[in-house]
Amino acid sequence: MKTLKESGILFLHYEKMLLRNPAWVLAALFQPVCYLYLFAPLLQKVTGVSSGGVSAINQFTPGLLVMVSLFGVMFVGFGMIDYLREGVIERLRVTTASRVSLLLGMVLRDVVTLLVQTVLVIVLALPLGLSISFVGLLLTILMMVLIGLCMAPVSYALALTVKSEDALGPILNFFSQPLLLLSGVLLPLTFAPVWLQNVSKFNPVKYVVDASRAIFNGDMGNASVWQGFTMLAILVVLSFWWALRCMKRAAA
Repeated sequence: MKTLKESGILFLHYEKMLLRNPAWVLAALFQPVCYLYLFAPLLQKVTGVSSGGVSAINQFTPGLLVMVSLFGVMFVGFGMIDYLREGVIERLRVTTASRVSLLLGMVLRDVVTLLVQTVLVIVLALPLGLSISFVGLLLTILMMVLIGLCMAPVSYALALTVKSEDALGPILNFFSQPLLLLSGVLLPLTFAPVWLQNVSKFNPVKYVVDASRAIFNGDMGNASVWQGFTMLAILVVLSFWWALRCMKRAAA
């Protein structure tokens, strides 16, 4: 209970700091809006994208949301480096707040930001013909929360390890590009050759994208749904464990 209370206080503190300069949140929406209005309409006439009564926009938007969540949260580690440089983390360490509270407060802020972006993307996709049930919307929001709880600690852990923007940027790009391309965020991997489909099976993001598409299409009983949520739950535990280790090591 004490940890949750401390996390809530720190969340409000971090949120106030974010609201002082919200420009980057709006800037992060520019890329998905471009994909939504400048790329998604091109898929309407691509054979195989619209099939089984599922529109092209319903195939594309779930992958786009996963991409937004990854890119929107993956780079929050740059903020951690700023906090380290400005002494914010040092000042917070001398308080009675636990390391778990310090980390959870930041992660909760990132998750809330991600949810705002998710809702905005869904609303912007509605005029293009997007359809999703209320249950599907709730499951999608839950999935975005889990992605945020997974990726934010990873980004913070990397930032605490390298302590440099010059190193953090290339590392994140090195891993993010193949993860996204091998997950089928833009087009379903059913279009890919067999060897590429086999390689994608080792990509955890692929299972999340598949689960997201099944949810949007109302196929809640699809095996990919529970596989995606199980994968995310495991990754959340591992990412928090790693981030807390890095925070303790940085404080030593």
